[in-house]
Amino acid sequence: MLNVVNKSIDVLVVVDALAAIESGDLGSNVYLMDTNKHYGSFEKGSTELYTSCIDGQNITWRVEAINSDSDVSIKCFSGSMIDKSICVPISIETTKSTFWIGIVEARRNHYDQLEYTITITIDGKDMTFNPFLKVN
Repeated sequence: MLNVVNKSIDVLVVVDALAAIESGDLGSNVYLMDTNKHYGSFEKGSTELYTSCIDGQNITWRVEAINSDSDVSIKCFSGSMIDKSICVPISIETTKSTFWIGIVEARRNHYDQLEYTITITIDGKDMTFNPFLKVN
């Protein structure tokens, strides 16, 4: 069970699914924001959101399509955040939706940027993009 040490951070991934499928480019058609407001994270509204967090903090991710006819979901996470075991999100399914949650386990280390990859499935097609964690 994941424990909340500090305020949890929620990350919302918004996808223009039709444009991503049509262009074959998810990076230009995905927009991220989180609940850190203007004092924490930066590059909000872009594909390269830097989510600022601390050791022991929970982070949740969920995805929504701008286009209501599109089926989008997070398939998996990969990259240095996972490889270094800093945050390894797991999928949680509820009756309302599916989201991913992980706990930052930086072991008191600071990381200015840990790039990670999110694989999104859009109408059966897998596509990826690369945001960042900044561990304070």
